[in-house]
Parts: sequence; structure tokens; C-alpha cells
Amino acid sequence: MPNFATRLGRLYVRSFAGLPRKVWLLSFVMVVNRSGAMVIAFLSVYLVNSMGYSATAAGWVMGAFGAGGIVGNYVGGLLNDRFGSWHIMLVSLVVAGFFHILIGQISGFWPLCILVFFTSMVADAFRPANRAAIAVYAPPKHLTQAYGLQRLAANLGFSIGPALGGLLIAVYGYESLFWADGLTFLLAAALFVVMLPPDETARPLVSAAPASSPSQIVLEETRPGLRQPWLVRMILANACVITCFFQFFSTVPVYLTQQGYTEGQFGLLLTISGVTIVLIEMPLVYLADRRYRPLYVMLAGTALVLAGYLILPLAVVTGYAMLVVWILLITLGEILFMPFTSTYVAKHAPPARRGEYLGLLSASFSLAFVLTPVVGFQLAEYFGYVFSIYAVSGMGIVGFLILLTVDRAREVRTRELALR
Repeated sequence: MPNFATRLGRLYVRSFAGLPRKVWLLSFVMVVNRSGAMVIAFLSVYLVNSMGYSATAAGWVMGAFGAGGIVGNYVGGLLNDRFGSWHIMLVSLVVAGFFHILIGQISGFWPLCILVFFTSMVADAFRPANRAAIAVYAPPKHLTQAYGLQRLAANLGFSIGPALGGLLIAVYGYESLFWADGLTFLLAAALFVVMLPPDETARPLVSAAPASSPSQIVLEETRPGLRQPWLVRMILANACVITCFFQFFSTVPVYLTQQGYTEGQFGLLLTISGVTIVLIEMPLVYLADRRYRPLYVMLAGTALVLAGYLILPLAVVTGYAMLVVWILLITLGEILFMPFTSTYVAKHAPPARRGEYLGLLSASFSLAFVLTPVVGFQLAEYFGYVFSIYAVSGMGIVGFLILLTVDRAREVRTRELALR
């Protein structure tokens, strides 16, 4: 046992070793920002239970949130390549902070849809800029670790946010969520300016990106992401898998409350997920990154997410302990899937278009955020939540099949370039 504990301790140290100081500072900013992540966790429940919206109307508002994310991720990626990550991240944090506060003051359907769209657009412009900055700060051999640390930071904050959100709902009501979320955005912006003043990421990132093969970059940098076959397949696969995964932000919380579970119990499930990620993601990602091809790790993660949703309806009627098993399954799937998608795209993207490529990847997350509530709530209203969960999970199977073809498409493109 002592030897095992020693080896485990060394593994933890190795999994965090070698990461630059700026990656750690950016991660701290992420912890603060995500500690206020309450609106997204409870938005669908707020719309149905507090505002009196139908499931379909709530689905459209959530869809507006996702649509804004699609635009914000893509435009944020393009702006990132032209102006640098630093400016995009700062503007995103400040403006999104004020917009989150405003959401709690709006009740009309169309004004709410419009405001939610723009809030998501501005907030999600942060994502590709953040990922591109990490690709500058971290050396290539530590890139997956750096993305893993960013996810750990986000989930450490997210383990606080939903639990605190459930408490705020119980004590002060839903409006307090929007103030808490907005103020943490603004606090994160202040910390960002103080801890990470303008640096190399305040310039267009192509000027800071290493180029190991200039001839390949000349060929690739003028090729838009949507004309890159392997990237298009990666985007489609990611969108399908994440559509399945994102059900716990839309239909699942409403389904659970209708089955007698409370918002606090759902918030605790999200906290369990966040704590699990904090405890095991870095060493697990460290081992997987060194022993297996990224594609195989992503496929294993997808399989775990699918297994989790397969048992969810049974878990709901069995009891809360089985819901904990469910959240652990999809959390392990998330750990194995998400860090490697960013690493895969960042490593194979041409430096001149890295922001665009990562923006398209991020946009596929937002596309999933549109599809999950719009499709999920429509199916739930007509056929029930169990049917909806299984039907939407079917998209995860499609994503699994598409993911099998990504490496092949990229290798074909590499051979084409070599023959020129």
C-alpha cells in the first residue's frame, strides 16, 4: 500500500509538471469565472418552473443560447487570428458579465431569446481565444496536459457554481443566479488584466506560432477550415457526441425534477462530476496521452458517455445512488473525450489558421447546445423524456462512427500534400 501511494503521488506530480506559469495563471482566472457558472446549469429549469415557459419554448431559448455560441466561437476564432487572443478574452469576459446580469431582468420570450443569443455569442468568443493562447504558452509535448489543466480549472469552478446556485435559488430566488454569474465574469476580467498583462498573445498568434515545416504551412494556411475534410469530420463527430452529452444541461434536469428530485440534488450531481474531474482528470489524461493514440482515447470516452445515457432512465427509478453512477460514467467519458479534441485540432491546424480551426471546433460544441434542447424538448413533449433521451443519444452513436474516419481523412490529406 505505501508503494502504491508513492507511485500515485509521483503520477500526480508528473501529470502537472512542465506546465508554464502563464498556463497556471490562465487556469486560475478560469476557476474564478466558472465558479459563477450557475445560469447555464439552471436555465432550462428556471424557464419551465419559474417563468412558466412550456418545454418547447424553453428549448428555443436554450437553442438561442447555442446559436449565439456557434457565431461567437467562429467569429472569435477569426478575430483571434487577426488581433490576438488577449484582447478577445478580455472583451468577452467584461461584456458577457453585464449581459448575464441583464438576462435576469427580462421576461418576454423574444427579448429573452435575443439577449441570450448575444450573451452566448460574446461569452463563447472566449473559448477559441483561450485554446489558441494555450497553444502558444505550452510546449507541444505538454499541450494535452495544458488543455487538461484548463478543463480541470473550469470544472473546479463548475463544482462550486451549481451547488452554490442551488443554495441561492432556495434562499434568494432565481434572479440571484444572474447577478452572481455576471459579477464573477467581471471579477475574472479584473484578475486577467492584473495577472496576465498584454504579452505575445496580444498580437496575431501566427507571429508567435512555431513552424516546423514552412513548405507545408504555405500549402495549408490558405485552406479554410470548412474545406479541410478531416476537420469537417472532426466537427461533425464532436457535434454528435456532445449533443448526446449536453442532455444533462437541458432535458435531464427537467426530467429529474418531474420525477421528484430537487434542484439541489441535481446541483449536487454536477458538483460530484466537477470534483471527480478535479481528482482524476490530470493523471488519467497524462497516462492516456503517453500510451494511446488520441483517436482511441476519444472513442473510449464516447462509449462511456453512451453507456451512461443507456442506464439513465433505469437510474432515475432506482434511486439517487444510481444517478451518482450515471454521472460518474458520463464524467469519465467527458475526461477521455474533451481534452483530446482540442489537442488533436491544435496540433494538426496550420499556425496561421489555428484560431479559425479551434473556433470551428468550439462552434461544434455550441451547435450541439442548439440541437440538444431544441430536438430533446420537442421529442419529450410529444413522446416523453425517456424516448427523448434514447433518441438524442442515438446521435452519439453517429458521432462514434464518424470519429472512426477522422484519422484516415487527415492521413489522405497529408499524402496529397507530400506529392505536390
